[in-house]
Amino acid sequence: MTVPDDVEEQILDKATYVEEAVSVLAAKQSLDEGEYRADREQRAVVEREFHTAVEACIDIAGLLVGATDATMPETYAERFQVLDERGALSSETSTRMQQAAGFRNVLAHRYGDEVDDGLVYEHLQSELEWVVRFLREVRDYLADSGAQ
Repeated sequence: MTVPDDVEEQILDKATYVEEAVSVLAAKQSLDEGEYRADREQRAVVEREFHTAVEACIDIAGLLVGATDATMPETYAERFQVLDERGALSSETSTRMQQAAGFRNVLAHRYGDEVDDGLVYEHLQSELEWVVRFLREVRDYLADSGAQ
């Protein structure tokens, strides 16, 4: 499948945004959990950057699904599943990004004491690599589809 140039440009623009968000989040990984929990401003930055980074990944997935003959899935998580089925993502990355879509929903619809700060901190420490891997697999897919 060839991705139209204008769609590829949109994907790459969103990927740049995600990379910038990951950079901000990576800088926050040096906080210990106590510092993180005690500082509302740090928590707000991490939550917002995670939310928007995953949102941009969901948008990228939607653009890729839209460039195929597949019907747009009903849920954000299912977009990643379609990309796995189409060979654009590995199964492992698809599964982790489906989980990230669920995490994004928590951040989008909860606030204050409704957000589990320990869970967000855990994601900060362990989940950034999956966002980076998603971007790498998308770029590889775009490169491969352009060569066909």
